[in-house]
Amino acid sequence: MSAAEEFARCCASQRWFVDEGWVEKQVAVDILQIFAEAAGYLDDLGQDEVQRRMGEAFAPIEDLPSDYASQLLMQWELADPRDRWRWTGEMPPVLQVTAIEKPQRRTSQATVDAFRYVASLGDADRLAGWLRNHPDDAASLLETVEAA
Repeated sequence: MSAAEEFARCCASQRWFVDEGWVEKQVAVDILQIFAEAAGYLDDLGQDEVQRRMGEAFAPIEDLPSDYASQLLMQWELADPRDRWRWTGEMPPVLQVTAIEKPQRRTSQATVDAFRYVASLGDADRLAGWLRNHPDDAASLLETVEAA
């Protein structure tokens, strides 16, 4: 690695400290100048090259275009067949809606056991009241009675 490349890496590391807010830019540049003198980079490269390398390291980062977000959104939507129509003038695609099957309800074992207990008491009014309080389970519970 050449002396110029080594010094450029040192400058890049100081830029990182500045970007993180740990060191002020002026302090970082002063440190690099002192380091260039002490390490011999100033003798090897010359003051102009040392300053050019520091300037490159601390140059402003190129800003993104002001419409970057809208350009990115357009690229994403053009890549997605569901959203492409927003930019191309095509008709929107027909949405394919799949029916979601409702999971079948299962009566819990505790409810079945409670039903059997109430039925074993032999009180028809009490059993009818209990079934009115369990309308979602009544059909499956009556099927159990018929099966028995």
